[in-house]
Parts: sequence; structure tokens; C-alpha cells
Amino acid sequence: MNRTIVALLGAALTALAFPAAAHHSFAVWDMTQNIEFKGVVETLKFRNPHMAMTLTTTKPDGTKETINFTEGAPANMLVRMGLDPAVIAPGQEITVIGAPRKDDPNEYFIKSIVLKDGTKFQSIGP
Repeated sequence: MNRTIVALLGAALTALAFPAAAHHSFAVWDMTQNIEFKGVVETLKFRNPHMAMTLTTTKPDGTKETINFTEGAPANMLVRMGLDPAVIAPGQEITVIGAPRKDDPNEYFIKSIVLKDGTKFQSIGP
């Protein structure tokens, strides 16, 4: 009887692990691209499992564009690197390197953030 319970528990834990692994896949992002955006932070969601933000950029013709960074490194990882909400906040001018989402080129993964003073926080990739 104990072996049956252990086997069922093992199968249940294995089944639960598959969705977690799928969640952390980079398959939806074109991680080969490093697109640079300079702009002003409009919104910042500094939370786990992933940070997110919107950045307003100014195009060469003077029009404004909102860039959606829907995913980045976990907030706790960024804090360990020295990036927290006290360092970056709405209204601040920054540079963000992003990878576009394959099925929605208007969404980006945050690969790195560069502050105005040149301090760089690497989320993932080059």
C-alpha cells in the first residue's frame, strides 16, 4: 500500500512540474534580437514571477510610442543585482534592450536595462 501511495505522489508531482517548466520557456520570444529603446518609464510592475513595464519613446518624427515590456527577470533576481523600485521609477529616462514576442511584435522581453548614468542591469542575453 505504501508503494502505491509513493508512486501516485511521485506521478502527481511530476505532472505538476511540466506546466512550471513550460511557463519558463523562452520559445515565444525571439531571443536572437536585441532591440534598443530609449524612453521614459510610464508604468512599472516590480513583482514576481516577472517584472513588466511600459516605456514611452519619441520617434524621429516627434510622435510618441508606447513599448510594452510584458516580461523580464523575476523581481527578486533584479534586487540581488541592485535594481529595485528605488533605482528605477515612472518618469525616469532609461534604455531597455528587448527581444520581441514571435506572435506579437508589440510585446518585448526585457533583456537589459541601462540607466542614464550608464549602469547596466542584465536580465538575460547580450
